[in-house]
Amino acid sequence: CLSSIPLCFLYFSSSNSEIRIDGCIDWSVDLKTYMALAGEPVRVKCALFYSYIRTNYSMAQSTGLRLMWYKNKGDLEEPIIFSEVRMSKDEDSIWFHSVELQDSGFYTCVLRNSTYCMKVSMSLTVAENESGLCYNSKIRYLEKSEVTKRKTISCPDIEDYKTANQEPDVVWYKECEPKMWRNVVIQKGNTLLIQEVQEEDGGNYTCELKFEGKLIRRTVELKVTGKNLFSMSFVILFLLLVLITMPELAFIGKCLSSSNIKILNRKTLLGTASSHGNLKLLLKSYSESEMGNSMSPLSKERCTAMEREEAGLDSL
Repeated sequence: CLSSIPLCFLYFSSSNSEIRIDGCIDWSVDLKTYMALAGEPVRVKCALFYSYIRTNYSMAQSTGLRLMWYKNKGDLEEPIIFSEVRMSKDEDSIWFHSVELQDSGFYTCVLRNSTYCMKVSMSLTVAENESGLCYNSKIRYLEKSEVTKRKTISCPDIEDYKTANQEPDVVWYKECEPKMWRNVVIQKGNTLLIQEVQEEDGGNYTCELKFEGKLIRRTVELKVTGKNLFSMSFVILFLLLVLITMPELAFIGKCLSSSNIKILNRKTLLGTASSHGNLKLLLKSYSESEMGNSMSPLSKERCTAMEREEAGLDSL
């Protein structure tokens, strides 16, 4: 193999998702990102076997395909020399036994033989704890919840530290301190269940476990937001109140073939409140005979015609 593969002669294949580099199908950078604190063990898996091809490492090897690893340095991919002490190759993965800051970057796995070649890159970010903290804010995971809602926070990306016989013992911290959880917060395995989220539940949750004598930490930032006062049910209730208090609004109908609710007066379709939360004002005239009796559904044929007319107004 060449000592490095220059990234040149790019051209797009028939697929919009891939690029060919010197005859090798390149899937660019996988969506999965690896994040770790310095000193932790990390397993970077070749994403080809999980998202791009329908085979596993053993099957690929049995057909004569070889898996090679490179680290991207600028416009070059340099072959990785596995020392076994700090970094080793394990079937379809690289194991960093103790990851360091300089290990951050992009790692490319290439599956090839004399006639076939496919590759993809994975991103690894390594950071140190911020001063006085047990995490680095650049490699936190983000979760969101509204107040009063139920929320489950899972310890992310720890599958590689589980064994067949035993689940890892996970300890949770809030803002890097042990926490006496209130009754509505339940820890079960590697998850925290908050049965009713309050504003004070926002913050940084760190889960900690041990693997081969080393600590592994993952931090999840929970952002708590207020209730959405303008939910769809609120909008519909408001429209119903308007209907009651304004005598000129004489009709509310629901199309049999649609989930949209129509608010009509005798000559104008005033608005559409859709299940997706959109409120449109439409100025369309309909005859009194089309309106029917108050609170009665519109005919299926008329609904269809109305929906077709609405479709042409979506861009307004």
